[in-house]
Amino acid sequence: MKIAILHNQFARGGGMESYLLTLVRGFLERGDRVTVLAREVDQALAGESGCSVRRIRTLLPGRFGKYRFLEICNRRFDRTQYDLSLSLTRTGCQDVAVCGGVHPETIRRIRRTALFRHLHDRMEIRYEARMFARVPWIMAHSRQVAGQITSHYPVKEDKIRVVYPPVDTKRFRPVTGEAVDRVRAGYGIGPERLSLLFVSCGHRCKGLDQLLEAFAGLDSRRFQLLVAGSPIPAGHPDNVRYIGYVDDLAPLYAAVDLTILPSDYEAFGLVVVESLQCGTPVMVSPRVGAAELLSPEDGIVLPDNRPQTLARAIATFPKGFRVRPGFADRHGLGVADHIDTIIRLFTAAP
Repeated sequence: MKIAILHNQFARGGGMESYLLTLVRGFLERGDRVTVLAREVDQALAGESGCSVRRIRTLLPGRFGKYRFLEICNRRFDRTQYDLSLSLTRTGCQDVAVCGGVHPETIRRIRRTALFRHLHDRMEIRYEARMFARVPWIMAHSRQVAGQITSHYPVKEDKIRVVYPPVDTKRFRPVTGEAVDRVRAGYGIGPERLSLLFVSCGHRCKGLDQLLEAFAGLDSRRFQLLVAGSPIPAGHPDNVRYIGYVDDLAPLYAAVDLTILPSDYEAFGLVVVESLQCGTPVMVSPRVGAAELLSPEDGIVLPDNRPQTLARAIATFPKGFRVRPGFADRHGLGVADHIDTIIRLFTAAP
């Protein structure tokens, strides 16, 4: 099959960028031919990806370049040239809109402070509304997101399919032995403290501020928080450590006692599944889409993400809590399963 995927950038980065690479790998392993259309392209990554990458130049900086990219795709992209086309950004020219969250909900959950931010919000909503109106199908990454689409936009429910994003089960799996020992020694993870991991490249919506306030009131001799991903503000509590961007997360997940994601708004939260695949329990807010899949055997779904709620839950969490392997298999979250589901739902549909 000929597959096209549209996104703002083809590069390593946050959730959608990682998801794009997973889709590419999954379709290629199935034997499909994949073309990616993007505005920003990591040429080294493109060269090793195994797919065809077409860069669409806009000659405009920042968000204005993004809006220009959306307009070019909407006018020029012809989905009839492909057996299946998906977009991870707000275009309306493809077969399937992959929705990892709706913009009005982001605005509702996260306080905006940047100058002229409201103007960009209006543009994002405009493109999102046009996308939902024009595409034949919408793939929502959780039931939470599906409900928010119909809440904010006049979209019929039968146009939406809920398909949870996959996890790379070859990369994320239980890790033991020297690899974990090295991580524990390097980051000071020992039996005397409960060590939590927070992985984020977008702290504002993922609850970092609430976490920092919670840890300010926790005993540094008993609790520590490791933050991987984007830098954190200066002046954080002594029991919070920023460890930089970590490419190989599996040993780190396996080394800590708990992974925490107290987001204000999280369409799914792939770090939840990654952690569980490595045998480490999770603590999440009810606004994390992956919470729909969790049982008490997997960790804790908090009633809210207020600092006092986080502090109480962390202080009483039992050290030594481990989860049984195979979370992705139990919920059909493998990459091959995900690609097969996409093919079944969106190529057989009239």
